[in-house]
Amino acid sequence: MTSSSIELARRASSRRLAKSQACDYLRGVFRTNQPVTRNAFFDRAAELERLTALAEKLAAGHPTWLAILGARKIGKTSLLLELSRRNPTLAVRYVLIDVLEDAPVDQEFFRHYALRVVDAAYSSALGQSLEVLSRSPTEYSGLLSGAPGFGQLEPGLRRTLLGLPESEITPAFIRACLMLPEQLARALSTHFLVAIDEFQELVALRGRRSGLDPFSLMRSAWQKHERTAYVISGSGRSMLGELVTSKASPFFQHFDLLDLGPLPRLEAVRLLVEASPRERKIPQPVAERAVDLVGGHPFYLQLLGEAMTRGEPPYDENTLGGTLQEVLFSRAGRLALYFEREWQQMVGNSTFLARVLDELADGRKRLTEVAKAIGAQPGHASGYITRLGDAVEHHEDGTYGLRDPTFALWLRWRKPGGTVVPMTLVGTAAELRVAALLAKLGFELVYQSRGSRGAFDLLATRGAQQLGVQVKKTSLPVRFSKAEWSRMVADAARFGWLWLVAAVDDSDRVLLLDPAMAKKGQEVRLYERACIDNVLAWVDESVDPQPDPQKRSGRAP
Repeated sequence: MTSSSIELARRASSRRLAKSQACDYLRGVFRTNQPVTRNAFFDRAAELERLTALAEKLAAGHPTWLAILGARKIGKTSLLLELSRRNPTLAVRYVLIDVLEDAPVDQEFFRHYALRVVDAAYSSALGQSLEVLSRSPTEYSGLLSGAPGFGQLEPGLRRTLLGLPESEITPAFIRACLMLPEQLARALSTHFLVAIDEFQELVALRGRRSGLDPFSLMRSAWQKHERTAYVISGSGRSMLGELVTSKASPFFQHFDLLDLGPLPRLEAVRLLVEASPRERKIPQPVAERAVDLVGGHPFYLQLLGEAMTRGEPPYDENTLGGTLQEVLFSRAGRLALYFEREWQQMVGNSTFLARVLDELADGRKRLTEVAKAIGAQPGHASGYITRLGDAVEHHEDGTYGLRDPTFALWLRWRKPGGTVVPMTLVGTAAELRVAALLAKLGFELVYQSRGSRGAFDLLATRGAQQLGVQVKKTSLPVRFSKAEWSRMVADAARFGWLWLVAAVDDSDRVLLLDPAMAKKGQEVRLYERACIDNVLAWVDESVDPQPDPQKRSGRAP
């Protein structure tokens, strides 16, 4: 086996094929790691109609090219897979490949591209994937040689096909790979619709030692094709848009554009309701509230629905608050980790880029406002905004804002004092007042948690210290039934939390009350003497292994 085939085998063994494999189970299960089709596919009727028309024109001998612009995980791959599922005809065969299946991107992409075309042409009839079998060139050649009609192909085309696993990558080889779909389409009396995702990433191949420009090579080959249509897509909206609209680009005026955005509100709500398991249905009002909070991005909704339905029903606004905390407002939350990776890629080591994002997270701003906030000249601030690319959009009124409002929420949460952000979304007015006070006191996290489904409304953490908080909108004295009080005592012991009561009176004044100072009788009451003046000292004394009894009672000093 040659060095090139060894490298191909190594990469093939680790290739992320999930991007091109549909997950077509029945509704009732949320999927967050695969594209979806069939009953798990929601909406996109207008987009599917446009793509179907493209396939029909191709079959009629009039190929066109389309560029799909959309954010990461917005559903571009699912859309193309659903198109191929709904149009299962040999008149058009579908080839889907993601440039980022292998990273870093190099010229091996063209070999993978050609093998994916061969797979679409022959694997169905052979009952085996030739792309996978290419790891063993001898087996690959043996199986391909016996494919129906292979012997009738032109000798040069047969040599190209048989040599794909081991051929050295040269300019001639790359051109042969690019010509392959059209040659096979003619030989097999069929058509190919080739879809390449994250197409803009091929820019990494420019300026290499070979001196080849991949886009010029592609344009030169593709514009001669009559039985092959091309759909390119990518999450780098600005870069991909520039690639197909700039007069300096080889693809100028060759592609129509399709902008793929979030799901409409009605379809986003349907996704949460209908994709939830039958025995753990998310109620319509909860789904509507969730969409109002995080929007219609299908990936975000899948993550939210999956996390919510892991718990037992019934689901309500408290459940939604806890789920948002788990997924978005938590260092280990899946959506938070996703945003963390995106943020790292955007800002790198630049504090100015990070500060621009933080400033725009609070709302749309004019350039002069951004420049003043980050301490830079307007010209420099404009450069920083440009470097942030698709994360920022320029509005008609001249202001700049973040394109993704859910990303903006995450940015606001991670800023100093931002632990109050979850409560602005799902908390009551009283809970928000308490959360804001605790955030100012330096508690690192204030959120509706598992405790919100128990005795406590909030959990505040400060280092290793955890504090359960029961919030009451009432004036003093605060009253509890014995059953309510016993439940708080039991839950605090079960979770290992300190706990207190926060009373918010009619003037919105927040009073933090020490449960040890409660007066117990027919009911349990907390009076003004239970007020804690210095909650930080109170917490520290409460966890002191040898507390001073004189300090433990009454007001903390």
